[in-house]
Amino acid sequence: MVVVAGLSGESYDVDNEPFYAAGSRSVQYLCRDPRGQQRLYKLYRTPVTGPDAIESARQAMLFGRQTVLAAEAAGGSTGDAAQAVNWPIDLVLHEGVLAGTVLPLIPMDFLQQDGRPRTLDQLWAAPGQVASYFRAGLAIRLSDIARVLEERQFVHGDLSAKNVLWQPAAPLAYLIDTAGPTTLDAAYERFKDRYDLAVLVYRTLLPDAGAGAPGQPWQPSGVPADLDPRVRALFDRAFGNGGFGPDARPSATEWSDTLRAVYLTPDGANYVPEALAVLDRHAGQQASAPAIPTVAFGSPTTPGPPAGWSAPQQPAAYSTAPQSNSANTALKVILGVLLVVLVIAIAVGAVVLTGKDSDKNSAAGTSTTTTTTTAPPTSTTAGFDKNTLNKQSTDKTPFTADALLPQSFTDSKGVMFTRRSFGPKDCVSSNMSQNVKTALQNNKCQQMMTGVYLDSSEKILTSIEVFAFPSNTEAETLYNGLKGQDQIWDVWCPTQGVGSSVCQANTDTLFKATYSSWGSQEYRYLYESYSLYINLAVDSSLEPNLEAPSRTILNLVGPDNYWKTR
Repeated sequence: MVVVAGLSGESYDVDNEPFYAAGSRSVQYLCRDPRGQQRLYKLYRTPVTGPDAIESARQAMLFGRQTVLAAEAAGGSTGDAAQAVNWPIDLVLHEGVLAGTVLPLIPMDFLQQDGRPRTLDQLWAAPGQVASYFRAGLAIRLSDIARVLEERQFVHGDLSAKNVLWQPAAPLAYLIDTAGPTTLDAAYERFKDRYDLAVLVYRTLLPDAGAGAPGQPWQPSGVPADLDPRVRALFDRAFGNGGFGPDARPSATEWSDTLRAVYLTPDGANYVPEALAVLDRHAGQQASAPAIPTVAFGSPTTPGPPAGWSAPQQPAAYSTAPQSNSANTALKVILGVLLVVLVIAIAVGAVVLTGKDSDKNSAAGTSTTTTTTTAPPTSTTAGFDKNTLNKQSTDKTPFTADALLPQSFTDSKGVMFTRRSFGPKDCVSSNMSQNVKTALQNNKCQQMMTGVYLDSSEKILTSIEVFAFPSNTEAETLYNGLKGQDQIWDVWCPTQGVGSSVCQANTDTLFKATYSSWGSQEYRYLYESYSLYINLAVDSSLEPNLEAPSRTILNLVGPDNYWKTR
């Protein structure tokens, strides 16, 4: 292991073996900062020697460090578009030249199951699978991110599809390859960023292969005549239609403001169906909306930005789909809170695991520990080898909500629950107890899927967490190691609508509410459930109504949910 010192004064323990060595400009290594936080060290193949370039990198690092560390101290992204950028957070100088850069790891929500980044060109390649509202929301987010760079006088230099990541749960984006955004004032650099942004917006809104011979720059095949004239005008200026020169290319602020005005209602809460219908006509599809993601107990409303800079104005919320008159009007996603799937929970109670399942402490403060055996999992198709589910290398279960979580279930009391929201999360959240965090980290927890269910009367909320590990060895080690210890896990709610009020309640009220919580381990997975009344009722006589769903759900989630129909 090698130790390198950053310009910030912190040192980093760098792995000996490269994490990624195929890049033409750098070799990347995993490293850890003094707090044990995993980072990425990008060692340049050719050190940066120019004083202006080094100073530009330093300015980007100062802003990036302030932004990233403030978000991490708060337990996750606060929702500012600035936090959707993979900023450099430290520089490594050697004998007056810039040898490398330290970066945060890319959030898991923007990675594919094999760990590779989910780049924007993958969305462009499958326009028929992506709803128009999703593409409009993503175009707005792209503009917001570019707006942050532009307002800080940073130039990225390569706003291309390979450097923009997205996630399927909500129209959110994340900008990478920002190890050296410059503060150059050259017109070419500024206007190149503006052209690149226009291309990103065009190809996201209007799936179009474009024109141009092999090896030639991409060119739009044309701007639809029925597109809103305000958007058409920006594309004309961006692509030089009507004699416009490079200096007429729209700024990120113009894109952000115009796209909001065209595709969102004035309050920013819903999309405009008429504007989306135009996008649908040109994409030739009507894709379904992804479900609303979950948000954890104690998730803050959008707080103010870190001191020293001004964030662009964000709408309070975007809708996940246009409003309709049907009974299945889509729920809303909080996109003003940028990375809502990374917002961390406030813990709600202690957990004591002593057997296959174990009840958490009751709201009244008395602990009821029950050792029991769960019902056998639903049988799968004859011949399926369940041993394959014990290792990541042989487990073919997709890590998706549809694979791991049933759409609905009926508990032991005959009450039916329906899944209302879900979302992939990082394994560790700041409000988990330290023993839980350590156990998850030491046993190499890979990812977590959360789900929220409501009963048919919309009175009871049941939250579930599904954790995945490299093998059943790590899952069993964690589960057995935590037996007999007080444990604090997280509970999740829809970001909006029925059930969201639970996560918005103050902690005193939450701690007093009657609830039931259980945990179990199976294959390479660990499950944690939690049920309580949405009105936060305090009544011990209600415990059987809560225990029924919190125990039942444990037998239905995980890979058996996927393979039982195969």
